Amino acid sequence: MPPLSLMIKPASGKCNLRCRYCFYHDVAENRETPDKGNMSLSLLETTLIKAFKYANGNQMLVNFQGGEPLLAGKGFMRAAINMINRLNVKKSPVYLGIQTNGTLIDDEWCGIFAENRFLVGLSLDGDETANENRVDADGNPTFDKVLNAATLLKKHGVQFNILSVLTAKNAMRVDKIYNFFKSKGFNQIQFIPCLKPLSGDTADDGFYLDGKSYGAFLLTAFALYQNDMKNGRYVSIRQFDNFVKLARFEQAEQCGMNGHCTHQFVVEADGSVYPCDFYCTDDYYLGNISTDDFSSLEHSPRAVAFIRESLEIPEQCKKCEFYMMCKGGCKRERRDLDKCTAYKTFFRLALPYLKRMY
Repeated sequence: MPPLSLMIKPASGKCNLRCRYCFYHDVAENRETPDKGNMSLSLLETTLIKAFKYANGNQMLVNFQGGEPLLAGKGFMRAAINMINRLNVKKSPVYLGIQTNGTLIDDEWCGIFAENRFLVGLSLDGDETANENRVDADGNPTFDKVLNAATLLKKHGVQFNILSVLTAKNAMRVDKIYNFFKSKGFNQIQFIPCLKPLSGDTADDGFYLDGKSYGAFLLTAFALYQNDMKNGRYVSIRQFDNFVKLARFEQAEQCGMNGHCTHQFVVEADGSVYPCDFYCTDDYYLGNISTDDFSSLEHSPRAVAFIRESLEIPEQCKKCEFYMMCKGGCKRERRDLDKCTAYKTFFRLALPYLKRMY
């Protein structure tokens, strides 16, 4: 049985930032009830009881996300950890994660993360210029607060990686961004393409990648990645790490890189369940954890259709010489970003090196 992947949104889409490209704000606005409130402890317990029953002693990945999940408060998080320890009677291996903008992190939060071995995803797009779109509710920059959060996480020995939203502008200066991350000792990086709104409104198209900007990112970032690896200064860029796996005919560990979606459960603050963080909309509503269990949700018609949709690959892709490296890409990215030209140029140059890495 594959690991149970459970994402919990304890504060729904609420956030103390107003990032100018925020995809989850767009997702929430595309459903009848944008804000699902705050998750009660009783609903959290119901969710975890059913999660452990479904896992049946197998591995569980539990990730807290938002919006900004730290808005749920330290009391909520401590209660969640206590419940996990109490309810895990079959001793499922449980891996905890949280994705945060970092602006609320203090020593006490770091203590919670360190004691319970959280993997923290810290959102930071790069240097101060790259981070200009990540502002608070008053439009003020958050760069210094996030760097302070990183310092605290390091002080407490908390494992964290950097989540960098890749805009078209940042793609063209990825060398500066990469070197900034290295200078700060940030050696685990995930670049996440900036997605267009579901509404299709792309008035500010300076955010969104095209084939040229994405291709420039791939070639420049890979050259930096490869050079540092060759010289014993390895910096993990998650996408390239997974390209190495695919080049060796292994499964990628990153969602969206194996050619199809997998079963994941996103539980909103009111118990609503969705199959993917990119698709927390009314059209993809699977049910409510208050009344449904994970097994029935997994086999519901919408869940089955969601997986089936991701398997629909155009014939021209299947005939491509690089299909086994691309596999059509993430379904959500596929609707926004034509990676084809960028990938063909990139793999023609990079594939021989990818095959020899590690």
